[in-house]
Amino acid sequence: MQKEIEYCSCCGGKLTGRYERVSKGLALSLLKFREQILSQSELAGKLVNKVHLSKDLKLSKNEYNNFQKLRYHGLIAHYKNKETKEYETGYWLLTSRGNLFCKNELAVPKKLLIFRNKIEERSEEKITLENVLKNDDIPVWYKREDFREDFSVPFENVNDYEEDTDDNQLSMF
Repeated sequence: MQKEIEYCSCCGGKLTGRYERVSKGLALSLLKFREQILSQSELAGKLVNKVHLSKDLKLSKNEYNNFQKLRYHGLIAHYKNKETKEYETGYWLLTSRGNLFCKNELAVPKKLLIFRNKIEERSEEKITLENVLKNDDIPVWYKREDFREDFSVPFENVNDYEEDTDDNQLSMF
Protein backbone atom coordinates (compact mmCIF):
# COMPACT_ATOMS: atom_id res chain seq x y z
CA MET A 1 0.00 0.00 0.00
CA GLN A 2 1.32 3.42 -0.92
CA LYS A 3 1.90 5.98 1.83
CA GLU A 4 -0.54 8.89 1.76
CA ILE A 5 1.00 12.19 0.70
CA GLU A 6 0.91 14.88 3.37
CA TYR A 7 0.75 18.59 2.59
CA CYS A 8 1.72 21.63 4.67
CA SER A 9 -1.34 23.49 5.95
CA CYS A 10 0.40 26.87 5.48
CA CYS A 11 2.05 26.67 2.07
CA GLY A 12 0.57 23.52 0.52
CA GLY A 13 4.02 22.00 -0.08
CA LYS A 14 4.52 18.24 0.05
CA LEU A 15 5.83 16.93 3.35
CA THR A 16 6.88 13.56 1.98
CA GLY A 17 9.73 12.61 -0.31
CA ARG A 18 9.88 10.30 -3.29
CA TYR A 19 12.14 7.43 -4.20
CA GLU A 20 14.34 7.65 -7.30
CA ARG A 21 15.96 4.62 -8.93
CA VAL A 22 18.16 4.07 -11.97
CA SER A 23 15.54 2.56 -14.26
CA LYS A 24 16.12 0.76 -17.54
CA GLY A 25 15.12 3.93 -19.43
CA LEU A 26 17.54 6.11 -17.45
CA ALA A 27 20.35 3.61 -17.92
CA LEU A 28 19.81 3.52 -21.69
CA SER A 29 19.73 7.35 -21.76
CA LEU A 30 23.03 7.43 -19.87
CA LEU A 31 24.57 4.99 -22.38
CA LYS A 32 23.36 7.20 -25.28
CA PHE A 33 24.88 10.19 -23.49
CA ARG A 34 28.26 8.47 -23.07
CA GLU A 35 28.19 7.29 -26.69
CA GLN A 36 27.68 10.93 -27.79
CA ILE A 37 30.64 12.03 -25.67
CA LEU A 38 32.85 9.32 -27.13
CA SER A 39 31.74 10.20 -30.70
CA GLN A 40 32.42 13.91 -30.18
CA SER A 41 35.76 13.10 -28.58
CA GLU A 42 36.81 10.80 -31.40
CA LEU A 43 36.15 13.56 -33.93
CA ALA A 44 38.02 16.14 -31.86
CA GLY A 45 40.91 13.83 -30.93
CA LYS A 46 40.49 14.67 -27.25
CA LEU A 47 37.84 14.25 -24.56
CA VAL A 48 34.87 16.58 -25.15
CA ASN A 49 32.70 16.12 -22.08
CA LYS A 50 29.97 18.64 -22.85
CA VAL A 51 26.63 17.67 -24.40
CA HIS A 52 23.54 19.77 -25.02
CA LEU A 53 20.59 17.46 -24.49
CA SER A 54 18.24 18.88 -27.11
CA LYS A 55 20.84 19.89 -29.74
CA ASP A 56 23.39 17.07 -29.57
CA LEU A 57 21.39 14.07 -28.39
CA LYS A 58 18.34 12.42 -29.87
CA LEU A 59 16.25 11.58 -26.82
CA SER A 60 12.55 10.81 -26.70
CA LYS A 61 10.36 13.23 -24.75
CA ASN A 62 10.27 10.80 -21.82
CA GLU A 63 14.08 10.33 -21.88
CA TYR A 64 14.62 14.10 -22.07
CA ASN A 65 12.22 14.85 -19.20
CA ASN A 66 13.72 12.22 -16.89
CA PHE A 67 17.41 12.56 -17.81
CA GLN A 68 18.16 15.01 -14.97
CA LYS A 69 17.27 12.31 -12.40
CA LEU A 70 20.68 10.74 -13.06
CA ARG A 71 22.24 13.65 -11.13
CA TYR A 72 20.85 12.30 -7.86
CA HIS A 73 23.22 9.34 -8.21
CA GLY A 74 26.12 11.62 -9.22
CA LEU A 75 26.28 10.12 -12.73
CA ILE A 76 25.85 13.43 -14.56
CA ALA A 77 26.22 17.10 -13.63
CA HIS A 78 25.41 20.48 -15.11
CA TYR A 79 28.30 21.74 -17.23
CA LYS A 80 30.18 24.65 -15.69
CA ASN A 81 32.47 26.74 -17.89
CA LYS A 82 35.89 26.65 -16.23
CA GLU A 83 36.78 30.18 -17.36
CA THR A 84 33.58 32.05 -16.47
CA LYS A 85 32.65 29.70 -13.58
CA GLU A 86 29.03 29.83 -14.78
CA TYR A 87 26.72 26.97 -15.68
CA GLU A 88 25.82 26.76 -19.36
CA THR A 89 22.11 26.23 -19.88
CA GLY A 90 21.19 22.88 -21.38
CA TYR A 91 24.71 21.41 -21.20
CA TRP A 92 25.54 18.36 -19.12
CA LEU A 93 28.67 16.33 -18.52
CA LEU A 94 29.38 12.75 -17.58
CA THR A 95 31.03 12.48 -14.19
CA SER A 96 33.73 9.98 -13.32
CA ARG A 97 31.03 8.05 -11.40
CA GLY A 98 28.84 8.03 -14.50
CA ASN A 99 31.70 6.79 -16.63
CA LEU A 100 32.44 3.95 -14.20
CA PHE A 101 28.74 3.05 -13.98
CA CYS A 102 28.52 2.85 -17.79
CA LYS A 103 31.50 0.49 -17.81
CA ASN A 104 29.82 -1.62 -15.10
CA GLU A 105 32.64 -0.82 -12.66
CA LEU A 106 30.53 1.08 -10.11
CA ALA A 107 27.50 0.09 -8.05
CA VAL A 108 25.07 2.81 -6.93
CA PRO A 109 22.32 2.67 -4.30
CA LYS A 110 19.25 0.88 -5.62
CA LYS A 111 17.03 3.75 -4.50
CA LEU A 112 17.39 7.21 -3.01
CA LEU A 113 14.82 9.08 -0.96
CA ILE A 114 14.59 12.62 -2.37
CA PHE A 115 12.89 15.41 -0.43
CA ARG A 116 12.94 18.97 -1.74
CA ASN A 117 15.82 18.19 -4.11
CA LYS A 118 18.06 16.76 -1.38
CA ILE A 119 19.07 13.18 -0.81
CA GLU A 120 17.59 12.18 2.55
CA GLU A 121 18.30 8.46 2.49
CA ARG A 122 20.27 5.92 0.44
CA SER A 123 19.40 2.24 0.32
CA GLU A 124 22.07 -0.18 1.44
CA GLU A 125 21.39 -2.41 -1.57
CA LYS A 126 23.55 -1.52 -4.58
CA ILE A 127 23.00 -2.09 -8.30
CA THR A 128 25.22 -2.02 -11.38
CA LEU A 129 24.37 -1.31 -14.99
CA GLU A 130 24.10 -5.01 -15.76
CA ASN A 131 21.60 -5.39 -12.87
CA VAL A 132 19.40 -2.74 -14.47
CA LEU A 133 19.67 -3.96 -18.06
CA LYS A 134 18.97 -7.45 -19.23
CA ASN A 135 21.31 -8.76 -21.91
CA ASP A 136 18.62 -8.19 -24.60
CA ASP A 137 18.34 -4.51 -23.63
CA ILE A 138 22.04 -3.72 -23.99
CA PRO A 139 22.63 -1.78 -27.25
CA VAL A 140 24.88 -3.38 -29.86
CA TRP A 141 27.32 -0.45 -29.75
CA TYR A 142 27.71 -0.91 -25.97
CA LYS A 143 29.09 -4.39 -26.55
CA ARG A 144 31.87 -3.00 -28.78
CA GLU A 145 35.27 -3.20 -27.14
CA ASP A 146 36.12 0.47 -27.90
CA PHE A 147 33.03 1.64 -25.97
CA ARG A 148 34.65 0.42 -22.78
CA GLU A 149 37.92 2.23 -23.51
CA ASP A 150 38.58 5.69 -22.19
CA PHE A 151 40.48 8.66 -23.47
CA SER A 152 43.64 9.63 -21.64
CA VAL A 153 41.97 12.71 -20.12
CA PRO A 154 39.95 11.71 -17.04
CA PHE A 155 36.27 12.52 -16.73
CA GLU A 156 35.47 15.32 -14.32
CA ASN A 157 34.89 14.54 -10.69
CA VAL A 158 31.34 15.38 -9.63
CA ASN A 159 32.72 17.44 -6.73
CA ASP A 160 34.32 19.85 -9.20
CA TYR A 161 30.82 20.80 -10.36
CA GLU A 162 28.78 20.70 -7.18
CA GLU A 163 28.66 23.55 -4.72
CA ASP A 164 27.39 21.65 -1.65
CA THR A 165 29.54 18.57 -1.10
CA ASP A 166 29.52 18.33 2.68
CA ASP A 167 28.21 15.04 4.10
CA ASN A 168 28.43 13.55 0.61
CA GLN A 169 25.25 15.38 -0.44
CA LEU A 170 24.96 16.48 -4.04
CA SER A 171 23.58 19.95 -4.62
CA MET A 172 20.46 19.81 -6.74
CA PHE A 173 20.37 22.99 -8.81
